[in-house]
Amino acid sequence: MAVLTAFFVAVVKAFRLGKKTEQKKQTETIVKRAITRLEIENEVNKKSDADVRADLSEWVCDK
Repeated sequence: MAVLTAFFVAVVKAFRLGKKTEQKKQTETIVKRAITRLEIENEVNKKSDADVRADLSEWVCDK
C-alpha cells in the first residue's frame, strides 16, 4: 500500500512541476510579445505618418 501511495505522490508532483513549467513558458512568451509590441510602438511613434505608410507598403510588397 505504501508503494502505491508513494507512486501516486510522485505522479502528482511530476504533474504539478510540468504544469508550473508550462505556465512559466507561457508567461515568458507573453512578456516577449509585450516587449516586442512596445518596441514597435516606440519605433512607429518616432516616425512621421508618411514614413510609416511607406515602410508598411514596402513590407507588404515584400511579402
